[in-house]
Amino acid sequence: MTKSARTVRSLLCTLVSFLMSLFVVLTVLCLTLSATVLNPAFAVRVLARSQFSEALCGELREEFVSYGNACNIDESFFDGVFGTDITPESIDADASAALRRFYAGSVERDPAVTEALQSALLTKLQAYAVEQGFTLDDTVNENLQTIASELCTLYDAYAGVFSASYFATAAQLLARYSPYALYAAAAGAAGFAVCAVILRLFFTKRRSCLRFFIYAFSAAALMLLAAPAAGLALGAADRVNISLLSLYDFVTGFLNAAMLSVLLSALVPALVTALLAFARRSGKAPKAEAEPPQPEGGRESGG
Repeated sequence: MTKSARTVRSLLCTLVSFLMSLFVVLTVLCLTLSATVLNPAFAVRVLARSQFSEALCGELREEFVSYGNACNIDESFFDGVFGTDITPESIDADASAALRRFYAGSVERDPAVTEALQSALLTKLQAYAVEQGFTLDDTVNENLQTIASELCTLYDAYAGVFSASYFATAAQLLARYSPYALYAAAAGAAGFAVCAVILRLFFTKRRSCLRFFIYAFSAAALMLLAAPAAGLALGAADRVNISLLSLYDFVTGFLNAAMLSVLLSALVPALVTALLAFARRSGKAPKAEAEPPQPEGGRESGG
């Protein structure tokens, strides 16, 4: 093969190798996103690890106390409410169920949760009214029902953040198009296979071909590593502008976990690169030993 032909072959192989690296990134990234960001179990795990429920419980208590002061309800009344009916555990269970419905394409609230809370609040409000010397006539009961309903509306506004109506379109799109991540991963794997076959046809020796496979996987590892590493190092998730501490803690935790997952996915092509480099190195032919020098005139014959 002439020098110009080898140059053209090297350029074509480099181009194919670059395409292979893009297909590797597409495959690994889509599989990672399908297992994390597009998976409701991942969001629920992030929610459980975050301080969302504890922070939201504190925020709800402040709102309930503020509303209670306007209705002449003592702050001590809400100690029982937030000790039994509204707890971090109940908020976590409610929010987790809302997240699963969101990933399924629905933002409808579970009416059973609101009805149970409203019934418990009404019972406690009636007992509180009797302690304060009120007679539970129709007017008092109607007022207490209104207070219980308003408190449940506050609860839904905070605890039902994942069931807000403005998330409806996003939930439908997520449920409809999230399976396409696996299709994209399959397409990336198919594209990689085609490029691998083309690359193999250029060479008769496996060792020469492996060099471009190493280029492809090492470039893919760098591409998968660069963006999430920069995001984590610069604290990009912490710059999200969200006023509620509970939602802020969940969103930042979700973004950091997603970036960390993508960063760790770079280990896959990096490991393949190391294995290919080892295979190429071990397949290298050993150098032939040099023959010892012979004296001029050949070996002397014995006398």
